[in-house]
Amino acid sequence: MSYNDNRESGGVVISNDVIASIAANAVKDVDGFGSFSSRTADLLTQTHFSEAPHAVKVWSLDNDIKVQLFINIKSGFNIQSVCTAVQQSVKNAVQSMTGKVVSKVNVCVQGVDYCEPNELKN
Repeated sequence: MSYNDNRESGGVVISNDVIASIAANAVKDVDGFGSFSSRTADLLTQTHFSEAPHAVKVWSLDNDIKVQLFINIKSGFNIQSVCTAVQQSVKNAVQSMTGKVVSKVNVCVQGVDYCEPNELKN
């Protein structure tokens, strides 16, 4: 699915994959973000052999965009603070680049990325 913006001079179509890419790039700049995680396969994807689960899922309908992210948090960071920063970063980036309203950003923390002992020395 994609977002269609029909104007008198023509139409604008924004693919959900493009919106997912914008969201993914916005998350990478958040302090405390560790890595993306594939969402766990649910019963529907297992029974219908659909595409592999992705770390960023986008639903768009009319002017409404909803984003769901599956991430790992870096060790030592407050989960609530990182998730709030991720939500704000994604919402601001998608809204400013598409001009459309982001009504919901769900952040699913799948795990914690622990740093290697040699990384602590730096």
